[in-house]
Amino acid sequence: MLILEIIAILAGWFLLLVIKLVKARKMALELLLFLGAIGLYVVSVVLEIYVVDKAILTWTVYGGFLISLFFFDASILWLRSPKVNAIKQLRKEHRNVVMGYESLRKRFIATIDLLRDGLAFRSNDGNMFGTDKFIRMIGFENNEFSQASFDKLIHPDDITGYKAAIAKLKKKQPNYEMSYRFKKGNQYIWLKEKGTMIFYDDHTMVISMTKSIDTLRYPETEVEYLNKMKLDHAFLEYLQSLNRLKVPYYVVLLELSNIPAMNEKYGRDIGDLMMGEFINKLRFNFVKDEHSIFRLTGIRFAMVMKDERKFKILERALKHGGDLLNFDMKFGNVHESVYPHFGIQKITMFEEPLDDVINRNKKALEIAISNDTHENYFMIG
Repeated sequence: MLILEIIAILAGWFLLLVIKLVKARKMALELLLFLGAIGLYVVSVVLEIYVVDKAILTWTVYGGFLISLFFFDASILWLRSPKVNAIKQLRKEHRNVVMGYESLRKRFIATIDLLRDGLAFRSNDGNMFGTDKFIRMIGFENNEFSQASFDKLIHPDDITGYKAAIAKLKKKQPNYEMSYRFKKGNQYIWLKEKGTMIFYDDHTMVISMTKSIDTLRYPETEVEYLNKMKLDHAFLEYLQSLNRLKVPYYVVLLELSNIPAMNEKYGRDIGDLMMGEFINKLRFNFVKDEHSIFRLTGIRFAMVMKDERKFKILERALKHGGDLLNFDMKFGNVHESVYPHFGIQKITMFEEPLDDVINRNKKALEIAISNDTHENYFMIG
């Protein structure tokens, strides 16, 4: 019976060690005791090479088993091992990352859908991806296409400058902006593209936003804004409304004197693009209110400034130059500057006829255009 008890104890002991081994628990000393006890049993009982007193054999097996049992944590029977727990934690983290990525992807797609412009991704492997708005704009059917197929539809006069602008991008200067002609169907449309190059690992990608300035298909452009501007009768009504408030304001008449020459040299579409870009920049920098700027004739405009601080900014720009009045325009291979002349008057008398006010502004503008001044502006009072 004693031998059977020893075998049962050894079997139980072995089971404890297996459980600990599976659960990746430390058990070096216990394993050494077990190997010693089973070795003693095999030598003494099984092989009978060396007879050991049964009491010694019994206490060795029972003692070693009790030591292992004392250090045995029953909770490992239903708790996962550290490795399993680590894997479980990794799976949980991976699931959270995937959920976060999916949430980010959906938000990104929703944001793209809100954009009025088309978005394109140009990778350094020669492929491009365009959003639905972008491919509708350029007349493509698929969202993925090669850069070569896109580039070959850029106007021959503009493709060299386009490629040069992309080739110049680097970490210190990753941004670019350009306008170019693109062949859509049987005609060319104008595209205005603004983008940036991003760098990751040893790869690069150019992300760009593009809008069409083809006024027939995409009316929300600078040119269409130019065509929708309020005219001289609205200008007079606006001045009358300001006079009733009896608050001082400035009237700025301006003429884009070199636009007719550009129309003759490049065509009316270039001239309209430059005027539209000019008016948009002028409005953004000085009034930010489309109701305060008017088109009086083809190349003559009026701007009403009620904010004294904004007028001081304009005045400093006229006197000292700077980027605010740097009207250097580039469309495809056309690189020209718009030369505006300004006639400016501060209005503080509200009872006099508006015709007199307008005539004084016109006189100031004529002086600015003439050779009587070295400046491109003339200010009254």
